[in-house]
Amino acid sequence: MEFTIKGEFYSGLNVYKNNELLLYSKLKHRWFRGDLISIFDKDDNLLVEVSVSGMKNSEYLIRYQNKDLLETILSLSRNEIMFSGNIRFKLSQAWLALINPYAKVYYEEKEIAKINLERFMTFRQFSLHLKDENFIYINELLVYFLLNQTRDNTE
Repeated sequence: MEFTIKGEFYSGLNVYKNNELLLYSKLKHRWFRGDLISIFDKDDNLLVEVSVSGMKNSEYLIRYQNKDLLETILSLSRNEIMFSGNIRFKLSQAWLALINPYAKVYYEEKEIAKINLERFMTFRQFSLHLKDENFIYINELLVYFLLNQTRDNTE
């Protein structure tokens, strides 16, 4: 299953499957209080809102979660997220734009997705290839990717 994620630098990202918008994120820069990332579904329902401070070792503060539309986030860090129900994703992220433009996503210690980074001058684009067509935590996976990459403009 293939997803396309794209957006401009210092802005939000949009997630598409077959050119249909699934999720999108918005980024609001807030000096001295941490940037605010908001993630919405295609019907403009707010799923989660997170305040992020720091650069490489970002600290995440969950400000809002829509528990009716998304599993509850129990913990969140740069390389890992855990949702209720013991749903845990890890992101191995060692990409360098021209040398190694790939990252991998793990669920239960198994690689479930590969992400290809395609950066342009003022535009970012990723392709996320999910190996299992029947994977049931797609929204949670995509939300994690958006939380991880919406603010990540310089790496």
